[in-house]
Amino acid sequence: MTATWSGPVLFAPGNWLICQWFGNDGELQQEMFPEETLKRAHNTLAA
Repeated sequence: MTATWSGPVLFAPGNWLICQWFGNDGELQQEMFPEETLKRAHNTLAA
């Protein structure tokens, strides 16, 4: 999963994190997460 944007968007209020990844079927997936629902991870694993 790759974060492609973090910040405001035109079509929704507030700040958003937009992520993209390839699913098991090879299709590109995208999801938006509102900033207030995110929690910072202290231990991260980099690929």
